[in-house]
Amino acid sequence: MKKWAFLFSFLFVLTFSFTACNDDEPDTGEMETLTIIPGQGINNLKIGDPGSQVMVELGEGFETIINVGSSGNANYNYFHLTKGIDIIFGQYDSGEYDIDTLPIQSFSLFEGFKGMTAEGIQLGSSRADVIAAYGNPDQEQFGANVYNIGLVISYNSNDKVRDIVVIEI
Repeated sequence: MKKWAFLFSFLFVLTFSFTACNDDEPDTGEMETLTIIPGQGINNLKIGDPGSQVMVELGEGFETIINVGSSGNANYNYFHLTKGIDIIFGQYDSGEYDIDTLPIQSFSLFEGFKGMTAEGIQLGSSRADVIAAYGNPDQEQFGANVYNIGLVISYNSNDKVRDIVVIEI
């Protein structure tokens, strides 16, 4: 069930990242380069940490998104369009939850994200660079390459990294 919740959230993030538009978001300044840690998180923010840590570690400007589906379950996310980060807290019944207390389940990194793995993989890296760093993917799901170290990588039509999702291993 956990995999299906992740896959639904992953597809939601991909869809939202291509359709989101926020022209009135204030400029929050230049963000430092962040380190992507496969299977764990980014910098000091890790899978399992409560939502309250997001602002502490990554700063302000995150939008709370609660998307209630027809099943009555809701996906809870902190989303920052200009920083290219969507932090997913998972799928819960649509009861009243405080997103700051929910545990982080995954990180989705897309256009605008400034960061890379210790191996130098970042948005815009070539498929060949990813394979050189991590080998062939362990599996493919919905057109994305899944690495059992806790990374899901999608490519654009030029075989450049378009999205990176950090998942728990």
